[in-house]
Amino acid sequence: MLNKRDILWQIYSAKAFYFLGGFGFTSWASLIPFLKRKLQIPDDHLGFLLLAVGLGALIMMMLAGSIAGRLGCRRSLTAAGLSIAVVLNVLCYVPAYTAALLVAVLLGSSLGLLDVVVNINGIFIERKVRKRLMSGMQAMWSLGNFAGAAFFALLLQFRLPWQGVALAGAVLIAACVFFFSPHLHSERNESRGGSHFVRPKGTIVFIGLICTISFLVEGSINDWSGVFMTTEKGIDISQSGLGLTLFTASAFLSRLTGDSLTMHIGPRRLLAFSLPIAFVGFLGILLISGGPLLFASYVLIGIGCANTVPVFYSLLGTQKEMPIADAVAAVSTIGYVGILLAPAVLGFIGRVFSLTISFTLVTVLLIIMTVMAMRLLGKFEV
Repeated sequence: MLNKRDILWQIYSAKAFYFLGGFGFTSWASLIPFLKRKLQIPDDHLGFLLLAVGLGALIMMMLAGSIAGRLGCRRSLTAAGLSIAVVLNVLCYVPAYTAALLVAVLLGSSLGLLDVVVNINGIFIERKVRKRLMSGMQAMWSLGNFAGAAFFALLLQFRLPWQGVALAGAVLIAACVFFFSPHLHSERNESRGGSHFVRPKGTIVFIGLICTISFLVEGSINDWSGVFMTTEKGIDISQSGLGLTLFTASAFLSRLTGDSLTMHIGPRRLLAFSLPIAFVGFLGILLISGGPLLFASYVLIGIGCANTVPVFYSLLGTQKEMPIADAVAAVSTIGYVGILLAPAVLGFIGRVFSLTISFTLVTVLLIIMTVMAMRLLGKFEV
Protein backbone atom coordinates (compact mmCIF):
# COMPACT_ATOMS: atom_id res chain seq x y z
CA MET A 1 0.00 0.00 0.00
CA LEU A 2 1.52 3.30 -1.11
CA ASN A 3 1.60 6.15 1.37
CA LYS A 4 1.05 9.81 0.54
CA ARG A 5 4.76 10.48 0.11
CA ASP A 6 5.11 7.66 -2.43
CA ILE A 7 2.12 8.94 -4.40
CA LEU A 8 3.56 12.46 -4.48
CA TRP A 9 6.86 11.14 -5.79
CA GLN A 10 5.03 9.21 -8.50
CA ILE A 11 3.29 12.43 -9.55
CA TYR A 12 6.53 14.43 -9.49
CA SER A 13 8.30 11.74 -11.49
CA ALA A 14 5.51 11.55 -14.06
CA LYS A 15 5.72 15.32 -14.55
CA ALA A 16 9.51 15.07 -14.84
CA PHE A 17 9.20 12.62 -17.74
CA TYR A 18 6.66 14.84 -19.49
CA PHE A 19 9.24 17.62 -19.12
CA LEU A 20 11.95 15.35 -20.56
CA GLY A 21 9.73 14.51 -23.54
CA GLY A 22 9.32 18.17 -24.42
CA PHE A 23 13.01 18.84 -23.73
CA GLY A 24 14.04 15.95 -25.98
CA PHE A 25 11.90 17.08 -28.91
CA THR A 26 13.24 20.63 -28.71
CA SER A 27 16.82 19.39 -28.32
CA TRP A 28 16.45 17.51 -31.61
CA ALA A 29 15.01 20.60 -33.29
CA SER A 30 17.94 22.69 -32.01
CA LEU A 31 20.44 20.28 -33.60
CA ILE A 32 18.90 20.35 -37.09
CA PRO A 33 20.69 23.49 -38.41
CA PHE A 34 24.07 22.19 -37.21
CA LEU A 35 23.53 18.75 -38.74
CA LYS A 36 22.51 20.37 -42.00
CA ARG A 37 25.73 22.38 -42.08
CA LYS A 38 28.04 19.57 -40.89
CA LEU A 39 26.75 16.99 -43.37
CA GLN A 40 26.02 19.57 -46.10
CA ILE A 41 22.46 18.34 -46.43
CA PRO A 42 20.49 20.00 -49.26
CA ASP A 43 17.10 21.46 -48.40
CA ASP A 44 15.21 18.74 -50.28
CA HIS A 45 17.14 15.98 -48.46
CA LEU A 46 16.61 17.62 -45.07
CA GLY A 47 12.92 16.80 -45.38
CA PHE A 48 13.80 13.09 -45.53
CA LEU A 49 15.81 13.41 -42.32
CA LEU A 50 12.80 14.96 -40.58
CA LEU A 51 10.58 12.27 -42.06
CA ALA A 52 12.92 9.58 -40.68
CA VAL A 53 12.33 10.86 -37.14
CA GLY A 54 8.59 10.92 -37.75
CA LEU A 55 8.61 7.42 -39.24
CA GLY A 56 10.53 6.02 -36.29
CA ALA A 57 8.13 7.67 -33.86
CA LEU A 58 5.06 6.41 -35.74
CA ILE A 59 6.26 2.80 -35.86
CA MET A 60 7.18 2.79 -32.17
CA MET A 61 3.86 4.40 -31.18
CA MET A 62 2.09 1.45 -32.79
CA LEU A 63 4.09 -0.96 -30.63
CA ALA A 64 4.38 1.10 -27.44
CA GLY A 65 1.21 -0.26 -25.84
CA SER A 66 2.44 -3.85 -25.99
CA ILE A 67 5.93 -2.78 -24.82
CA ALA A 68 4.44 -1.01 -21.80
CA GLY A 69 2.30 -4.07 -21.15
CA ARG A 70 5.32 -6.37 -21.13
CA LEU A 71 7.89 -4.17 -19.38
CA GLY A 72 5.77 -1.75 -17.35
CA CYS A 73 5.96 2.03 -17.46
CA ARG A 74 9.09 2.36 -15.33
CA ARG A 75 11.33 0.18 -17.50
CA SER A 76 9.86 1.51 -20.75
CA LEU A 77 10.34 5.17 -19.80
CA THR A 78 13.82 4.53 -18.41
CA ALA A 79 14.86 2.86 -21.66
CA ALA A 80 13.28 5.63 -23.76
CA GLY A 81 14.86 8.45 -21.75
CA LEU A 82 18.37 6.98 -21.77
CA SER A 83 18.05 6.15 -25.46
CA ILE A 84 17.17 9.76 -26.25
CA ALA A 85 20.24 10.95 -24.34
CA VAL A 86 22.54 8.54 -26.18
CA VAL A 87 21.11 8.96 -29.68
CA LEU A 88 21.17 12.77 -29.53
CA ASN A 89 24.93 12.56 -29.02
CA VAL A 90 25.46 9.89 -31.65
CA LEU A 91 23.75 12.18 -34.15
CA CYS A 92 26.38 14.83 -33.53
CA TYR A 93 29.15 12.54 -34.83
CA VAL A 94 27.57 10.61 -37.69
CA PRO A 95 29.93 10.77 -40.67
CA ALA A 96 27.39 10.76 -43.49
CA TYR A 97 23.81 11.57 -44.42
CA THR A 98 22.82 7.89 -44.74
CA ALA A 99 24.01 7.18 -41.22
CA ALA A 100 22.13 10.23 -39.99
CA LEU A 101 18.91 8.81 -41.48
CA LEU A 102 19.32 5.54 -39.59
CA VAL A 103 20.12 7.27 -36.30
CA ALA A 104 17.17 9.65 -36.84
CA VAL A 105 14.85 6.63 -37.02
CA LEU A 106 16.24 5.45 -33.68
CA LEU A 107 15.74 8.89 -32.16
CA GLY A 108 12.16 9.03 -33.42
CA SER A 109 11.51 5.57 -31.97
CA SER A 110 12.79 6.66 -28.56
CA LEU A 111 10.72 9.84 -28.60
CA GLY A 112 7.64 7.95 -29.78
CA LEU A 113 7.96 5.34 -27.03
CA LEU A 114 8.29 8.03 -24.37
CA ASP A 115 5.37 10.00 -25.83
CA VAL A 116 2.97 7.06 -25.51
CA VAL A 117 4.15 5.47 -22.27
CA VAL A 118 4.31 8.76 -20.37
CA ASN A 119 0.58 9.14 -21.03
CA ILE A 120 -0.13 5.53 -20.00
CA ASN A 121 1.79 6.21 -16.79
CA GLY A 122 -0.13 9.44 -16.23
CA ILE A 123 -3.51 7.75 -16.66
CA PHE A 124 -2.65 5.02 -14.16
CA ILE A 125 -1.58 7.64 -11.62
CA GLU A 126 -4.85 9.52 -12.18
CA ARG A 127 -6.78 6.32 -11.48
CA LYS A 128 -4.69 5.65 -8.40
CA VAL A 129 -5.25 9.07 -6.80
CA ARG A 130 -8.74 9.57 -8.31
CA LYS A 131 -7.92 13.14 -9.30
CA ARG A 132 -7.50 14.95 -12.59
CA LEU A 133 -3.79 15.43 -13.27
CA MET A 134 -3.43 15.19 -17.04
CA SER A 135 -3.59 18.91 -17.87
CA GLY A 136 -0.91 19.74 -15.32
CA MET A 137 1.30 16.89 -16.51
CA GLN A 138 0.98 17.87 -20.16
CA ALA A 139 1.80 21.46 -19.19
CA MET A 140 5.21 20.11 -18.17
CA TRP A 141 5.74 18.92 -21.76
CA SER A 142 5.22 22.53 -22.92
CA LEU A 143 7.61 23.73 -20.23
CA GLY A 144 10.15 21.16 -21.44
CA ASN A 145 9.80 22.52 -25.00
CA PHE A 146 10.57 26.02 -23.77
CA ALA A 147 13.39 24.88 -21.48
CA GLY A 148 15.08 22.87 -24.24
CA ALA A 149 15.11 25.83 -26.61
CA ALA A 150 16.33 28.19 -23.87
CA PHE A 151 19.00 25.70 -22.72
CA PHE A 152 20.53 25.37 -26.17
CA ALA A 153 20.27 29.08 -26.95
CA LEU A 154 21.88 30.07 -23.64
CA LEU A 155 24.83 27.67 -23.85
CA LEU A 156 25.48 28.55 -27.48
CA GLN A 157 25.72 32.20 -26.43
CA PHE A 158 28.77 31.19 -24.38
CA ARG A 159 30.34 29.97 -27.63
CA LEU A 160 30.38 26.34 -26.57
CA PRO A 161 30.67 23.92 -29.50
CA TRP A 162 27.28 22.59 -30.51
CA GLN A 163 28.37 19.02 -29.83
CA GLY A 164 29.27 20.11 -26.28
CA VAL A 165 25.85 21.69 -25.82
CA ALA A 166 24.21 18.45 -27.01
CA LEU A 167 26.34 16.51 -24.53
CA ALA A 168 25.29 18.83 -21.69
CA GLY A 169 21.64 18.32 -22.66
CA ALA A 170 22.10 14.55 -22.74
CA VAL A 171 23.73 14.58 -19.31
CA LEU A 172 20.78 16.55 -17.95
CA ILE A 173 18.31 14.09 -19.48
CA ALA A 174 20.19 11.06 -18.15
CA ALA A 175 20.52 12.58 -14.67
CA CYS A 176 16.76 13.21 -14.50
CA VAL A 177 16.02 9.68 -15.73
CA PHE A 178 18.20 8.10 -13.03
CA PHE A 179 16.79 10.37 -10.31
CA PHE A 180 13.09 10.10 -11.11
CA SER A 181 12.64 6.67 -12.72
CA PRO A 182 12.71 4.69 -9.43
CA HIS A 183 9.50 6.50 -8.41
CA LEU A 184 7.52 5.77 -11.58
CA HIS A 185 4.47 3.51 -11.78
CA SER A 186 6.04 0.04 -11.87
CA GLU A 187 3.20 -2.44 -12.40
CA ARG A 188 2.93 -4.08 -15.78
CA ASN A 189 -0.14 -2.81 -17.60
CA GLU A 190 -2.60 -5.11 -19.26
CA SER A 191 -2.36 -5.27 -23.06
CA ARG A 192 -3.81 -7.63 -25.62
CA GLY A 193 -1.55 -6.33 -28.34
CA GLY A 194 1.18 -8.94 -28.24
CA SER A 195 3.87 -7.53 -30.50
CA HIS A 196 1.44 -5.93 -32.94
CA PHE A 197 -0.61 -2.77 -33.19
CA VAL A 198 -4.15 -3.29 -31.90
CA ARG A 199 -6.80 -1.85 -34.20
CA PRO A 200 -8.81 0.70 -32.21
CA LYS A 201 -12.52 0.21 -31.58
CA GLY A 202 -15.53 2.54 -31.73
CA THR A 203 -15.06 5.09 -28.96
CA ILE A 204 -11.26 4.95 -29.21
CA VAL A 205 -11.45 5.88 -32.91
CA PHE A 206 -13.54 8.96 -32.09
CA ILE A 207 -11.17 9.99 -29.31
CA GLY A 208 -8.30 9.53 -31.76
CA LEU A 209 -10.00 11.71 -34.37
CA ILE A 210 -10.73 14.43 -31.80
CA CYS A 211 -7.11 14.41 -30.66
CA THR A 212 -5.92 14.41 -34.29
CA ILE A 213 -7.92 17.56 -35.04
CA SER A 214 -6.71 19.13 -31.80
CA PHE A 215 -3.08 18.37 -32.74
CA LEU A 216 -3.74 19.77 -36.22
CA VAL A 217 -5.23 22.97 -34.80
CA GLU A 218 -2.24 23.47 -32.50
CA GLY A 219 0.16 22.45 -35.27
CA SER A 220 -1.27 25.02 -37.64
CA ILE A 221 -0.22 27.73 -35.20
CA ASN A 222 3.19 26.18 -34.52
CA ASP A 223 4.07 25.58 -38.18
CA TRP A 224 2.39 28.37 -40.11
CA SER A 225 1.53 31.30 -37.85
CA GLY A 226 4.83 33.12 -38.49
CA VAL A 227 4.50 32.88 -42.27
CA PHE A 228 0.79 33.73 -42.06
CA MET A 229 1.52 36.89 -40.06
CA THR A 230 4.13 38.17 -42.52
CA THR A 231 2.54 37.19 -45.84
CA GLU A 232 -1.17 37.58 -45.11
CA LYS A 233 -1.22 40.26 -42.40
CA GLY A 234 1.82 42.29 -43.39
CA ILE A 235 3.38 42.04 -39.92
CA ASP A 236 7.09 42.86 -39.74
CA ILE A 237 9.23 39.74 -39.62
CA SER A 238 10.71 40.88 -36.29
CA GLN A 239 7.24 40.41 -34.74
CA SER A 240 6.25 37.30 -36.66
CA GLY A 241 6.99 34.97 -33.75
CA LEU A 242 5.02 36.96 -31.17
CA GLY A 243 1.74 35.25 -31.98
CA LEU A 244 3.25 31.79 -31.45
CA THR A 245 4.88 32.93 -28.21
CA LEU A 246 1.56 34.22 -26.86
CA PHE A 247 -0.20 31.03 -27.97
CA THR A 248 2.27 28.71 -26.24
CA ALA A 249 2.40 30.80 -23.05
CA SER A 250 -1.39 30.99 -22.72
CA ALA A 251 -1.78 27.25 -23.44
CA PHE A 252 0.81 26.43 -20.78
CA LEU A 253 -0.91 28.60 -18.15
CA SER A 254 -4.32 27.19 -19.07
CA ARG A 255 -3.09 23.64 -18.58
CA LEU A 256 -1.78 24.53 -15.13
CA THR A 257 -5.34 25.40 -14.08
CA GLY A 258 -7.07 22.80 -16.26
CA ASP A 259 -7.18 19.98 -13.73
CA SER A 260 -8.76 22.13 -11.04
CA LEU A 261 -11.37 23.50 -13.44
CA THR A 262 -12.17 20.02 -14.75
CA MET A 263 -12.80 18.70 -11.26
CA HIS A 264 -14.99 21.69 -10.33
CA ILE A 265 -17.16 22.05 -13.42
CA GLY A 266 -16.55 18.79 -15.29
CA PRO A 267 -14.74 18.20 -18.61
CA ARG A 268 -17.83 18.68 -20.78
CA ARG A 269 -18.58 22.12 -19.35
CA LEU A 270 -14.92 23.07 -19.51
CA LEU A 271 -14.69 22.28 -23.23
CA ALA A 272 -18.14 23.78 -23.90
CA PHE A 273 -16.71 27.03 -22.52
CA SER A 274 -13.13 26.86 -23.83
CA LEU A 275 -13.53 25.61 -27.41
CA PRO A 276 -15.78 28.55 -28.42
CA ILE A 277 -13.03 30.82 -27.07
CA ALA A 278 -10.63 29.14 -29.50
CA PHE A 279 -13.18 29.68 -32.30
CA VAL A 280 -13.34 33.40 -31.50
CA GLY A 281 -9.53 33.46 -31.58
CA PHE A 282 -9.44 31.94 -35.06
CA LEU A 283 -12.06 34.39 -36.26
CA GLY A 284 -9.78 37.09 -34.91
CA ILE A 285 -6.70 36.01 -36.84
CA LEU A 286 -8.81 35.62 -39.99
CA LEU A 287 -10.70 38.93 -39.81
CA ILE A 288 -8.46 41.36 -37.91
CA SER A 289 -5.80 42.99 -40.06
CA GLY A 290 -3.32 43.96 -37.34
CA GLY A 291 -2.71 45.60 -33.99
CA PRO A 292 -3.07 44.32 -30.43
CA LEU A 293 -6.38 42.54 -31.10
CA LEU A 294 -4.72 40.34 -33.71
CA PHE A 295 -2.09 39.21 -31.21
CA ALA A 296 -4.75 38.83 -28.49
CA SER A 297 -6.46 36.31 -30.78
CA TYR A 298 -3.52 33.97 -30.34
CA VAL A 299 -4.01 34.16 -26.57
CA LEU A 300 -7.64 33.12 -27.03
CA ILE A 301 -6.63 30.17 -29.20
CA GLY A 302 -4.11 29.02 -26.60
CA ILE A 303 -6.65 29.27 -23.78
CA GLY A 304 -9.35 27.55 -25.80
CA CYS A 305 -7.34 24.62 -27.14
CA ALA A 306 -5.11 23.83 -24.17
CA ASN A 307 -7.20 21.24 -22.34
CA THR A 308 -8.83 19.25 -25.14
CA VAL A 309 -6.15 16.56 -25.43
CA PRO A 310 -5.66 16.21 -21.64
CA VAL A 311 -9.42 15.73 -21.16
CA PHE A 312 -9.60 12.94 -23.72
CA TYR A 313 -6.44 11.19 -22.58
CA SER A 314 -7.97 11.11 -19.10
CA LEU A 315 -11.12 9.67 -20.66
CA LEU A 316 -9.08 6.71 -21.92
CA GLY A 317 -8.67 5.71 -18.29
CA THR A 318 -12.43 5.30 -17.84
CA GLN A 319 -13.39 3.53 -21.09
CA LYS A 320 -13.86 -0.26 -21.10
CA GLU A 321 -13.48 -1.08 -24.80
CA MET A 322 -9.70 -1.59 -24.82
CA PRO A 323 -6.88 -2.03 -22.28
CA ILE A 324 -5.48 1.38 -21.37
CA ALA A 325 -2.02 0.71 -22.83
CA ASP A 326 -3.48 -0.31 -26.20
CA ALA A 327 -5.97 2.58 -26.21
CA VAL A 328 -3.30 5.21 -25.53
CA ALA A 329 -1.03 3.71 -28.20
CA ALA A 330 -3.89 3.73 -30.73
CA VAL A 331 -4.93 7.32 -30.00
CA SER A 332 -1.32 8.52 -30.07
CA THR A 333 -0.72 6.80 -33.40
CA ILE A 334 -3.86 8.23 -35.00
CA GLY A 335 -2.98 11.67 -33.67
CA TYR A 336 0.63 11.47 -34.84
CA VAL A 337 -0.44 10.64 -38.39
CA GLY A 338 -2.29 13.95 -38.30
CA ILE A 339 0.79 15.74 -36.99
CA LEU A 340 2.89 14.34 -39.85
CA LEU A 341 0.40 15.13 -42.60
CA ALA A 342 -1.00 18.47 -41.41
CA PRO A 343 1.99 20.76 -42.19
CA ALA A 344 2.24 19.45 -45.75
CA VAL A 345 -1.52 19.59 -46.38
CA LEU A 346 -1.93 23.09 -44.99
CA GLY A 347 1.17 24.23 -46.89
CA PHE A 348 -0.17 22.78 -50.16
CA ILE A 349 -3.52 24.55 -49.68
CA GLY A 350 -1.62 27.73 -48.83
CA ARG A 351 0.46 27.54 -52.03
CA VAL A 352 -2.51 26.77 -54.29
CA PHE A 353 -4.93 29.24 -52.66
CA SER A 354 -3.70 31.14 -49.59
CA LEU A 355 -2.85 30.57 -45.95
CA THR A 356 -6.08 32.37 -45.11
CA ILE A 357 -7.93 29.49 -46.76
CA SER A 358 -5.76 27.03 -44.80
CA PHE A 359 -6.68 28.68 -41.50
CA THR A 360 -10.32 28.85 -42.56
CA LEU A 361 -10.24 25.07 -43.03
CA VAL A 362 -8.67 24.70 -39.58
CA THR A 363 -11.49 26.81 -38.12
CA VAL A 364 -14.09 24.54 -39.75
CA LEU A 365 -12.31 21.48 -38.34
CA LEU A 366 -12.36 23.13 -34.90
CA ILE A 367 -16.17 23.41 -35.14
CA ILE A 368 -16.43 19.75 -36.18
CA MET A 369 -14.17 18.73 -33.29
CA THR A 370 -16.29 20.71 -30.83
CA VAL A 371 -19.45 18.92 -31.93
CA MET A 372 -17.74 15.52 -31.72
CA ALA A 373 -16.30 16.30 -28.29
CA MET A 374 -19.63 17.43 -26.85
CA ARG A 375 -21.45 14.36 -28.14
CA LEU A 376 -18.83 11.91 -26.90
CA LEU A 377 -18.51 13.48 -23.45
CA GLY A 378 -22.29 13.50 -23.22
CA LYS A 379 -22.33 9.73 -23.73
CA PHE A 380 -19.86 9.28 -20.87
CA GLU A 381 -22.05 11.55 -18.72
CA VAL A 382 -19.05 13.42 -17.34
